[in-house]
Amino acid sequence: MYKRQEPLEVAGEGSCSITFRANYRGDTVAMKVYRPEVIERFKKKHGNNIAVYEMSQNRVFRKIPELLPFTAKPLAVMGHDGKCSLMFLQEFINGVKLSELAERNKGIPESVLEAGETIVRDAELNELFELDLDANDILVRKQAGRWLPVLTDFNHVTKKEASSNPLRKFALKTGMRKKSHQDYKHLEQWRALSARSAR
Repeated sequence: MYKRQEPLEVAGEGSCSITFRANYRGDTVAMKVYRPEVIERFKKKHGNNIAVYEMSQNRVFRKIPELLPFTAKPLAVMGHDGKCSLMFLQEFINGVKLSELAERNKGIPESVLEAGETIVRDAELNELFELDLDANDILVRKQAGRWLPVLTDFNHVTKKEASSNPLRKFALKTGMRKKSHQDYKHLEQWRALSARSAR
């Protein structure tokens, strides 16, 4: 594809991109290749290049000490179609999906649940919301004998939550609804999944 990186195999596939395990400067990395229609849609909606935006948000997370252990390292943005960058290179996380771990282990380890609370709380303190914490998307890996979640997707992360729904806007403005409401719902999903898998 490009001389400096060599795709080896598909590591994952989502609605926005296909992720390859690839070689880059002698290291194994995750090479996220965005779907053309997603690049165009993101550009029209946000006025941004999705690859550049995702890398910048990834860097924001890495600058927060409490979130550093749970955040993949951003490496580079590459490729260009004359308008936008096409790929985002990132640290390759050798892990499994949280939903798969829950099924395999008959529950989610307490270390993962505690880390999830830390991630949402410290992201909220730094005004970062809309984290991709769905159990079918987020990866977990074992470090020093403990399972921990690792964030790899940052194209939905926002510094503030915008809404065209007037009732939702009012709820956010008055504090009736937290900006991180969706993130806490995902933590509830984790707990429910753990309880269901343990049955």
